[in-house]
Amino acid sequence: MNADRKGSMVFVLGMLSATGPMAIDMYLPSIPSMAASLSADEGAVQLTLMAFFAGLMLGQLAYGPLSDKYGRKPLAYLGLGIFTLGSLACAWAGTIGQLQWLRFLQGLGGSIGMVIAFAVIKDHFSGPAVGKMMSLVLAVLGITPVLAPLVGDFLHRLGSWRTIFWFMALWGIVLALLIAALLPETRKAADRQRFELGRTLHNYGRIFVDRRFIPFTLALCTAQAGFFAYLAGSASVFISEHSLTSTQFSLIFGANAIGLMAAALLNPRLHRQIGALATFRALAIGYFIVLVLLLAYLLLGGKSVVVWGLGLFLAVTSLGFIMPTGSQLALQQQGRYAGTASALMGSMQFGFGALIAGVSGALARFGGLGLTAIMAACALASVLICLLWFPRNAVAAA
Repeated sequence: MNADRKGSMVFVLGMLSATGPMAIDMYLPSIPSMAASLSADEGAVQLTLMAFFAGLMLGQLAYGPLSDKYGRKPLAYLGLGIFTLGSLACAWAGTIGQLQWLRFLQGLGGSIGMVIAFAVIKDHFSGPAVGKMMSLVLAVLGITPVLAPLVGDFLHRLGSWRTIFWFMALWGIVLALLIAALLPETRKAADRQRFELGRTLHNYGRIFVDRRFIPFTLALCTAQAGFFAYLAGSASVFISEHSLTSTQFSLIFGANAIGLMAAALLNPRLHRQIGALATFRALAIGYFIVLVLLLAYLLLGGKSVVVWGLGLFLAVTSLGFIMPTGSQLALQQQGRYAGTASALMGSMQFGFGALIAGVSGALARFGGLGLTAIMAACALASVLICLLWFPRNAVAAA
């Protein structure tokens, strides 16, 4: 493959994989004004994230097997079509109840991105080229949480929160056209004919009870649930409770995203020094300690937005080590079932995200104290799984 063809593929796959995260992050600064516009409380608007995560969860399970059967491009068009229609409908939503249901539809479509992007890479490349391509796509994806809130804030100021959803619909249309022009179909016809859906469903069940998979996945999902709570609730706390502007919140959110990415880049070095298992344990405990200290500060009456923001930065940065390490531990012994296990793990992550976003929305009236308590509870659950269910050493884990 020549450099131009490879570059265009990286660009398209990066945009495709960024679709879901972009639709999460872009409207976060607008949550308070959305609540006012729809005559709803901010907790109800946060529940739209729960609906979106639920759509991502179900879509992750369905699109992988279906794309194995019918091809990558047809499923990409289907998912982007659903995402575009869902985005248009969200822009026209008249009530908070309508928006919640329509965000579920949008999430169902948006989940296509990561599934198809990584499936195309696995189809088209082999050996070290797979890891190199995934790294390039993830580099494009990594920019999303930094830029998306700033772009969303700009679009809101340009029109209203509805302008953000118009932009998402345009994103879906443009991306479908780019896929048609620049992305080849990588799933061979012979492979599609041999695929058996029943076997894939059986593999989901087998992996779900695998003791080499489920402890690591549950520890990862419970830790990451705190991150989903942060996504759902941080805008309301910074903007409504601490009176920051939406632009200031977007900058803080972007800084936390940079901390997350920096940790992910340093993570392989830490693995070489102490091993993946010890890395997960140490950072999960550190993540919990940071949140407990922050919770104690708030319970004692602390109100500084600087202290709260710094505590969140440290917690989110810790997750930059925890999330890739947890994924590696969960998938390292799945062999030829790694793709199915990855889809199941992704669905479980978004399932936990939907659950915790619902809890965060229900407790939104408690502000920063409630959000920090939720994140600390998630961190505690992850630490307990680490200490009680993980193997004692790296040899046992392998």
